[in-house]
Amino acid sequence: MSVSIYHYNDYKEFYNAWVANQPREGFGEYRRLAQALNVSTTMVSQVFKGDKHLSLELATEMCDYLRLIEDEIEYFLLLVDYNRAGSFKLQKHFLRQIKNRQEKSKKLETRVKASELSGEAKNTFYSSWVYSGVRMLVDTGKYNDAEALSQHLNLPRNHVQKVLDFLLDNNLLVEAKGKLKMGAARTHLGSSSSLVTRHHMNWRIQSMAKLQQNRDEDFFYTGPMVLSEEVANWIRQELPSFVESLNAKLIPSPSETVRCLNIDFFEY
Repeated sequence: MSVSIYHYNDYKEFYNAWVANQPREGFGEYRRLAQALNVSTTMVSQVFKGDKHLSLELATEMCDYLRLIEDEIEYFLLLVDYNRAGSFKLQKHFLRQIKNRQEKSKKLETRVKASELSGEAKNTFYSSWVYSGVRMLVDTGKYNDAEALSQHLNLPRNHVQKVLDFLLDNNLLVEAKGKLKMGAARTHLGSSSSLVTRHHMNWRIQSMAKLQQNRDEDFFYTGPMVLSEEVANWIRQELPSFVESLNAKLIPSPSETVRCLNIDFFEY
């Protein structure tokens, strides 16, 4: 799992965690960073193992080296400002900004870019798991018509045909050379949407049905736990990072099979 910068208030701790997450636990990483920044390895060591700090100029170069995206660059530079601040009042000012950005990072819709349906089409699409399920199954290339989908899903053929017609009408599926494939960009509901509860329930109902089948290729985990507030907060921040890294692999991968991942983490 990738290291999320938003878990850290100290840019040095972030970088050292990033190093530890690299192949061979980052062996030779200080030397590579020194070469990228055109400084000595001694200077890099004094910063990341000592009391020295990066200048904002070097911090900007380091963002390029780490391949941070724009929001992460702004956050990294904010951490440098915070750690370089010479007074408690100034540190407090930067810390407020840090906390605000950490809260923002928790909202998945700010980290997973996706288009949304609008109006009545959105209400229809999220009314049942069948719409997104059929859309993804079609994209595997194994189910190209209502008959094949009906048999696979054990659903009435006329119902599946209505779903296909809806997906085609809204460009969520397209037909090319007699074959159906996924059309528009991914769909995503923000946490503030009135439909998000229905969307979660639709797929959890499917999950419960699959649970009864007890198949070796499926995996279910339920883990009530007692833990510290610190670890609970860490898990809450780590989950969006996991989804983000998952999507980085998911989006470019070829459509070969379909799965549904449900993650539930809540206080009780």
